[in-house]
Amino acid sequence: MKHRAFIAAIALLASLSSADVFAARAAKQKPAARDPDMCVVPPGAQPLLPAKLLPGMGTIKDFAVTTKSEDARKFFLQGLAQIHSFWFVESERSCLQAAQLDPEMAMAYWCMALSAASDYRPAFQLLRNAAAGNTAASRAPDEVVARTSNGAAVNPQIRAREAIARAMELREKVTPRERLYIESQAARRAQAPKDQADAAYIAGLRKLVAAYPDDLHAKSMLGLAIDNGFEPVTREPREHTMEAIALLNDVVKKDDDNFAAQHYLIHAWEGSKTPENAWHACERYPQLVPNIPHALHMPGHIYAQSDKIAEAVAAFTAARANELTWIDADTLYPTGHHGHNVHFLIHSLNLSGRYHDSMAQVQHLMSFKETPRDRGVNNQLGPWRQGYFGLVKSLVRFEKWNDVLDGRTIPVYDKPEQNAWRHWATGLAFAATGQSEKAKAALGDMHKDLDAVNAAKEPMAIAAQELEAIIAAKAGDRKKAYELYRKAADREAAMIYTEPPSYPRPVVEGWANVALAAGDYATAEKEYREALTREPGSGRAYFGLSAALDGLGRAADARDARSKAAKAWANADPNLPQMQRLTTSAQR
Repeated sequence: MKHRAFIAAIALLASLSSADVFAARAAKQKPAARDPDMCVVPPGAQPLLPAKLLPGMGTIKDFAVTTKSEDARKFFLQGLAQIHSFWFVESERSCLQAAQLDPEMAMAYWCMALSAASDYRPAFQLLRNAAAGNTAASRAPDEVVARTSNGAAVNPQIRAREAIARAMELREKVTPRERLYIESQAARRAQAPKDQADAAYIAGLRKLVAAYPDDLHAKSMLGLAIDNGFEPVTREPREHTMEAIALLNDVVKKDDDNFAAQHYLIHAWEGSKTPENAWHACERYPQLVPNIPHALHMPGHIYAQSDKIAEAVAAFTAARANELTWIDADTLYPTGHHGHNVHFLIHSLNLSGRYHDSMAQVQHLMSFKETPRDRGVNNQLGPWRQGYFGLVKSLVRFEKWNDVLDGRTIPVYDKPEQNAWRHWATGLAFAATGQSEKAKAALGDMHKDLDAVNAAKEPMAIAAQELEAIIAAKAGDRKKAYELYRKAADREAAMIYTEPPSYPRPVVEGWANVALAAGDYATAEKEYREALTREPGSGRAYFGLSAALDGLGRAADARDARSKAAKAWANADPNLPQMQRLTTSAQR
């Protein structure tokens, strides 16, 4: 009966115009709790309405798959392409469509398992969020599984396990190569400890690559699975990271159009000492996949780390425009990735000296009003709360102390995380404007907030330490201030890699500002240079460095730093103090 009802829905949609079909995508189930990594948009319940073939998803021509239906093949290949760009809501929809067209297409269920679980991501991202990496949804034998009207499990992990179980039932009907794909994914969905399941999955992929060395998709998937990233402090590669990069480089050497490997290479070089190694992939990936927001967004990760801030702004701006077309077409489209993308755009605009443009993007994110359900959960990654963080970040980085203290610009939002950041900003503003007692009171309020915080606790604890440091500096206790700054800076540097950074600005930037104001030009130089290792191409750090070098009497070095600052802030707001001083110095 359910199958006939679903087919009836397909027939009904077939009678609609293309615009109507596109709009009908909105009839999705309510999403489950979002994954902490908003580069990924995990699905909630399985999509009920059929997919359609979409342009710009990336073209796959070299993945043989067993099916009785040519249309099923097309939807499967689209789903696989969408998986390669981490667009899991749509990839599950595409492969569900393939399974409806050919119910015995084993690889359609394999595709659905990868999509539903939303843990098909670089290994280092799963290290960052252990909860997001759980691959086996355990439940008591007699527990009732919540299901949608088409019988699919609402829990994505259960749905993934059930999908791969169906693929395993059909594995005798496929080629040995397809069977290895299915068995590797089945190993990952086994009811076993996560580490064991992940190890079995990787072993299965290694077996697949060994048996079929010319299968570039398998090699790309293995590269992604073993990409453990880089250590945050030393930026040295973790175990298997360089092996992953070698695998992915081998793929693109053989096929520069392999957008999966190009995408995974961008992730592979994140947080490294040499992000420029991914510049070619940053060019190719969005060319090959022009209509998926994540594909347009990802180059910005690398550009923001590579002294290519203008290119980062362009990448995030393109992703913003593209994603809004999907959001406008689907009222239930998940907005977490959009929030992440625009947050990164705000971060890049901050680095570019574009305060007004930063604030325009803040207001855009805060136009996504929270629902009562949003307000009732501790999710800091919806667009409104990312906008709030972007607001605090922008006001502090541009030292808009009067706006911070006006009681209007930063809204009071009665959640501990938002209260903590607001008290941090007001504390910094009070300290900067000579109101030390009020700064201490803000610090006290922040400590009270921290007792209730259970998201982003480490960044906020560091922020409290930084605020205490500036209060000490303003009181003339340089020794205490520097000791606190060093501790806070070391803690911040040791945080697990995230992009954009989960701390509003490098602690060393604030430290350098304090040292410069105190006339300690040597410390200011040292910390501004450290800030530039954290954020290559930051005009703000170059301006500070030039002032420190002037104070040290190194006029030629100061001119060089000012030249780099002017280049970095070529599009900055002209009324910023740094730009006004630059104009004045040029007129002398």
